[in-house]
Amino acid sequence: MPRSSSDNHARRPARSFLYSLKTKFIAALILLVGAVISLSAWWNLSLHTEHMLQATEDKVRALAEAIDGGIQVAMREGHTIEVQRILEGMARDPDIEQIVIFDDGGRIRQASKRDLVGRVMDRDRLSRYLAQPDFTVTGRYEDGELIQSVVKKIRNRTECHACHGTATEFLGTIQLDMSFGQTQEQIAGMKRAALWTMLLTGLALAGGGGVLMIRLVDRPVARLADAMTRVETGDLTAQAVCGGRDELGGLAKSFNAMVDRLRAARDEIEAYHQQRLARAERLASLGELAASVAHEIKNPLAGIAGAVRILAEDMPASDSRKEIMGEILAQIRRLDGTVGDLLTFARPGGPEVGPCALHQVLDRVLLVLAEDPSASNVRVVREYQSDLPPVLADGKLLEQVFFNLLLNAVQAIGGQGTITLRTARGEADVTRTDGAPLGPHLEVRVIDTGPGIPAHLLREIFTPFFTTKPRGIGLGLAITRRIVEDHGGWISAENLPGQGAMFRVCLPLEGSDDGTRERI
Repeated sequence: MPRSSSDNHARRPARSFLYSLKTKFIAALILLVGAVISLSAWWNLSLHTEHMLQATEDKVRALAEAIDGGIQVAMREGHTIEVQRILEGMARDPDIEQIVIFDDGGRIRQASKRDLVGRVMDRDRLSRYLAQPDFTVTGRYEDGELIQSVVKKIRNRTECHACHGTATEFLGTIQLDMSFGQTQEQIAGMKRAALWTMLLTGLALAGGGGVLMIRLVDRPVARLADAMTRVETGDLTAQAVCGGRDELGGLAKSFNAMVDRLRAARDEIEAYHQQRLARAERLASLGELAASVAHEIKNPLAGIAGAVRILAEDMPASDSRKEIMGEILAQIRRLDGTVGDLLTFARPGGPEVGPCALHQVLDRVLLVLAEDPSASNVRVVREYQSDLPPVLADGKLLEQVFFNLLLNAVQAIGGQGTITLRTARGEADVTRTDGAPLGPHLEVRVIDTGPGIPAHLLREIFTPFFTTKPRGIGLGLAITRRIVEDHGGWISAENLPGQGAMFRVCLPLEGSDDGTRERI
């Protein structure tokens, strides 16, 4: 019975937004683009920062050279007072913190800030400055702000010897401190711009990716899932909407084609089921009628046979009518067998099971078959596997099974040919007619050298009242199948290339081999 749609939805857990394909796609897109933008921004910021620091350092160097040149010119012309003016003019640059000129003793001789003139520098700093080369650029941080310091020694040139003599190599040292605060603010602004760019780009991608995901993926998938749910509940008229020529459109077309095939297969199965059901009803009615007719015929037949036998006994041996009486008795026996088959099929009795040696059953059947004139020219090959355990079965009913199969093989080869009886212990699972696995079992194969069974008749040969022979009513194989299935076994028929037909009988071994029974 198909489940209702409400039951199906109740059975399925609601799809969480966090685990939806849309959310995963958008998150992956944001992470990917964010990583690319972050790497790009970091690379650009690193390059820009390096260029700006280099440009600022070049500016410091240029200012130091300009101050040195201006001092030299002013001193050659005897305008020493111009040195102070030069320093104060240079210090108007907002990036310059201070400019000082000090001697070897550390005393400040000139400064951009007049209140620094006359002060003495810290000895440790002075020692570092004096130990450095003629021109040095160093950096330090003060209160989180980068300060670039240029220390340039003023060399005692030839034109200075007239005033300063030749005793010293350097006349003093210029220290120029330049702040990188503005540069740092620009770098911070670039970082903020890069961060905002990344955030806005991520939001734009999230929005655009979400819209595209909903339109191109989420809606088609939802329509396909809805169609699948309807098919799962038994509605094979459901069709998925083919949204385009992309992969989802192709998937929807494949799904629709699959549903069409399922619908056609279901219709075929239902038609076959109805046909088999109607046939089963007819067979049931026919079986009841056959049982009634057979019951009514059996007793009169017995009376007729008895009367004919008495008449035949009273006739002299030379009477020509005695042969006719024998033929009448033969036909009565044939009719009695047919009536017996009808009664067996219509009112089957349960098997009386007990330990049964399979090879002994087959040998007894072969003895009976040897007395049949139609099998006088048939060669029987026994291929028995040794040490087979006994099975729990009704030996008389098994004899009937294998006699029917052997007689059928004799008739198939026209009384001329070979029949092979092959037994083995089967370990592989075999699926019975009811769908249950058979498990460990004994297997008997009856193989003939006849023309085989037409392929279109293989499914019908075990059907009651089905026969291709001019004589008989088609109950032999039907009764054979019923007996095998009553024993919990399985029977099948197939054609072997170049060998004719093969009937395969499998009988279960569950509980039949406890290790104490006699081996055959």
